[in-house]
Amino acid sequence: MRSIEPSWHIYESFLELADPSIETAMRQIADDKLKYLTIVPILLFSAAHAKSDIPMAVEAEANALGLHILGQTPSLGTAPSVLALSNARFHEMVHSATLEGCPEAHCGTGVPPDCNTRHTCKPCPLIGVHSERIALAMVGRGTSDPIALNHMRELTQLIAAERSIHWHNTGFFAGGSPNVDELLESAATSSFDGNDCDTILVQPHLLFEGELMDQLRSKVRSMRERFPNRNWILARSLGADRKLAEVFLQFVRDSWSTLK
Repeated sequence: MRSIEPSWHIYESFLELADPSIETAMRQIADDKLKYLTIVPILLFSAAHAKSDIPMAVEAEANALGLHILGQTPSLGTAPSVLALSNARFHEMVHSATLEGCPEAHCGTGVPPDCNTRHTCKPCPLIGVHSERIALAMVGRGTSDPIALNHMRELTQLIAAERSIHWHNTGFFAGGSPNVDELLESAATSSFDGNDCDTILVQPHLLFEGELMDQLRSKVRSMRERFPNRNWILARSLGADRKLAEVFLQFVRDSWSTLK
């Protein structure tokens, strides 16, 4: 984001589990003699963090420091740019002839220990698979907010429609149904017009790497052992992609335009 808008004052912070905290970032803003700020939640959907946790934390510190909040941008939701980036992750798997550049291997097994160069590994098993034989298992973080859960399911519907994938479902790590284990089990036994889906695309709708991605890799490895007759393909997270940065920056521009 800074590289795209180098003249902007952009400060990163974390609600929990990492530094700098919101309080630390806000104090830095005040130390830099800035008076106005826009909150930009780096979140996929609007649930408790976006609706209450973040704005309350920022507002409390802003009041203490004499800073003025101009507004808060929305979460990503089902914006066209998010669909485009999700499709880009899909096409990375379809068009990659080898495991070169593949994060931990799309099949979820990881690069073999004796593989010194990724481009010498076995070809990706997804090559040549037709869409009617693919089961799409979209995985979300989950939340207690039913609206956010439905937005995630809606995103899966939109993605499946664009790719002409017949079998698709959404699972969640927490707070939603089915959970990830139930989702993968269902995908493994799925069929369409009497034909088994021979390739399972497990696509995490997560912003970044972390504990949840590690859990998902472990689950995919386990399913691959249990269902060796299926090609288990694991996509990578959306990641710190320039396209994603552009979306958040445009949210800020749009919010500022309403102030004029």
